[in-house]
Amino acid sequence: MGITKREVADQLGVAKQTVVNYIDKLGLAPEHVTRVGKTDLLDDFAVSALADALGKNVVPRATTSVQEDELPEVQDSVIAALNGRIADLKQQNDRLVAELAEMRSSRERELAEMRDQLAAANDRAARLADRVAGIAERQQAFAALPWWKRGLFATKLLGSGSE
Repeated sequence: MGITKREVADQLGVAKQTVVNYIDKLGLAPEHVTRVGKTDLLDDFAVSALADALGKNVVPRATTSVQEDELPEVQDSVIAALNGRIADLKQQNDRLVAELAEMRSSRERELAEMRDQLAAANDRAARLADRVAGIAERQQAFAALPWWKRGLFATKLLGSGSE
């Protein structure tokens, strides 16, 4: 059983165009709105979602179209639709919590990997600094030698060059 956009608009006390706009905003059209001829019929889920979205600012008008004996049926269908929406929201919440936990663990792994890379880079930098310091010491020792010994020292370091 479906309810037309006009009936929903009348029950909520808003214009039909407002209902149409909210159907588009909430993304209800493909799944919860059925086209029958020139009339769109909304299922109970769509009606409850619209009532929730519009009902916060709009006081619904009392309608006389519902008979007294149909009232419990209507209330049961609204309750069932709301329970369905609650179940959907719980599933969505559980999915988002799982995604968030996965993202956090992924970020923690990335952070640990980056810390390891930083430690390795710091070790390499320390080794290079030690080598540069050793080279600087040898360069100072070489510069402290008299000029006539520099040639002999360089020959010892580099070799005679005749080979």
